[in-house]
Amino acid sequence: MESLIKPSEFIGLDSRTWFYGGAESPPHRGMVEAVKTYYTNRAEGPEGRQRNSDIEHACKRNLAQMLGGSAEQIALLSNTSEAISMIASSCGLKAGENVVVHDLEFPSGILPWLRLKANGVEVRVVPSREWTVTAEDLLSPVDEKTRMVVTSHVSYLSGARIDYRQVYNELKKTNALLLVDATQSLGAIPVNINDADFIVASSYKWLLAGHGAGILAVNPERTSRFEPAYVGWRSVEDMFSDTRFESFRFFPDARRFEGGYPSYPTLYAMKFTTDLLLSLGIERIEQHLLELGGTLIRELKRLGYETMTPGEPEQRAGNISFVCPEGEAFAESLSKQGTYLWGGDGRLRASIHLYNSSADIAKLLGQLSALASGQAS
Repeated sequence: MESLIKPSEFIGLDSRTWFYGGAESPPHRGMVEAVKTYYTNRAEGPEGRQRNSDIEHACKRNLAQMLGGSAEQIALLSNTSEAISMIASSCGLKAGENVVVHDLEFPSGILPWLRLKANGVEVRVVPSREWTVTAEDLLSPVDEKTRMVVTSHVSYLSGARIDYRQVYNELKKTNALLLVDATQSLGAIPVNINDADFIVASSYKWLLAGHGAGILAVNPERTSRFEPAYVGWRSVEDMFSDTRFESFRFFPDARRFEGGYPSYPTLYAMKFTTDLLLSLGIERIEQHLLELGGTLIRELKRLGYETMTPGEPEQRAGNISFVCPEGEAFAESLSKQGTYLWGGDGRLRASIHLYNSSADIAKLLGQLSALASGQAS
């Protein structure tokens, strides 16, 4: 199977094999040119500022298209951690109330809620089973005092896809909101804001853009009265109103979560990369990475590795994780051979995206086989 896009379109992929997209993506040459355009436009003064605004709105429209929503539902912050922390500090949890998380979650999805324990908020951690968490697992500890359920769409640790849609359908019968971290899925597989209350994601992984943007998508169905704990000039309807020294009014849409200017170089890059992803089609990208991932899982098992990622296509995405006690050492050795993947936590993780091919999979398997043989000897 060929890659969906030529590796030569990315800087450095002519001499490297990239299974590192779950950490960060390789830079596309078009993204670099887009960032240069930002600096050219900045020299145009007022006209440049208008172009920045146009790029921002176009970027939001692209993200909204990916998420099945509207541009008014998209806020652009500095990073995903900021978005999650803002939601945690703004939801007004009281002593005796609780939040449900699970043990396959990335630290940014856990730490803001732990901070609330000092206020008497209970954090209920759902244990995973065989490296996955089901919707039933997440719903089990939910009760009348649960105010938020937090889950990734795809686990950074195991690569398991979690059925947040089923969780949301049940939570709509309660007062608990659902926060989904789509950092390991948006840009690789379909994600829908209509099946959650909040969705957050990062710009520099599967979306192929650079660092500097955190996407916050807001479903207004149950969050219309949810207000952020902080305020900035971009989050209010009229920052120069006659009563600006006395009161203010938040925007009614997702803009209320934006305090100030975003990272425009990042947005120029993300406008380019989201155009690219949408032109290829998210469903097509999903099919590509699922087929390559299925081959990798089968061959890893043949080599004797214990895979953490489910084999069923509907239960995984682009991250393929497998048990490897020497994960960090193996990743370092592979990096010296020009193959990048994540090693740590007693595992290796190969992240497959549109620039990967069957030849990449075969190369990785050969390198792993050689490493395992050297380790055994």
